[in-house]
Amino acid sequence: MEYSKKGHSTGPKTQVGKANSSKNARKASAFTKGYLDWENHEDKRQQFEALAEQWQAYDPSREIILRSIEYAMLGQERLMYSERKRIEGRMASTDIAKTFCERAGGFDILDFMTIPAWYFTEDDHGLKDSSILIQKVLTQAVELKKQYSDQLIAQVKTKYPELYLYLIQGRPVTEAFGVALGRRYSHPSPLLNLQALIDEIEKSYSYFLKWARDPHRYEIIIAGIRAEQMQEAMDLEKSTKYSTNFQNRILKGFAALSHLAQAEQQQLTYVAQKVSVELEQEIRDQASDDQKTGDPA
Repeated sequence: MEYSKKGHSTGPKTQVGKANSSKNARKASAFTKGYLDWENHEDKRQQFEALAEQWQAYDPSREIILRSIEYAMLGQERLMYSERKRIEGRMASTDIAKTFCERAGGFDILDFMTIPAWYFTEDDHGLKDSSILIQKVLTQAVELKKQYSDQLIAQVKTKYPELYLYLIQGRPVTEAFGVALGRRYSHPSPLLNLQALIDEIEKSYSYFLKWARDPHRYEIIIAGIRAEQMQEAMDLEKSTKYSTNFQNRILKGFAALSHLAQAEQQQLTYVAQKVSVELEQEIRDQASDDQKTGDPA
């Protein structure tokens, strides 16, 4: 007979109660301390909660299996992360810059020592697109200087829009281009001010201008170098071994959960059949007793 001491909880009885109790326990679980600082703890928690809900992990056995699945998935993510970081590290070395300068052509011998890192990163934060824009500004400034006239400088906003925005940014939009040009460079003539603007762009944005010369070809060269670095950085044999191990652990975990669910269903079916047989037997026994005693059914 089941009983409980007065004032002592016997715990949740229903499926919903067990699930809620298990969920509350997971929130305070020491397992959450296994994540690294750069990993999103909240995303991991939500992922685990979703798995727990999907597999109805209201008991310790299922939670243990889910944890093994979780850590196998985490191991696979960390393996991919470490490989990506190794490749990124190689792509940031001066050896890569030197290889690029040799293959691309048009770069000075020592350019590889000062070439910016965004040349070789997949996420350049829009700097490669900015290179194209800066090249347009320079081209328009050179053209305006060659064809300079008072009439043309008054039409800079429409004829040379990139040049206009480059100079006017941060200044009142009502200020005339020629006035803004004179205030910024302070030379006695507009042509000297335009030359100062051209010199400024060529000095401050030299690597932007170099990239803008042939960006599509440079991307192809860098993609080839990146592929070479991937092959050198990755130990394919070990990587495949570890990845396969993690995948097998995940599959085995899900298979174990499936077997548990099947076993429980079989147990429920067995109990239901047993109760049904016992109930039918009781009905037959009762009917037999009624006939012996002469009592109506």
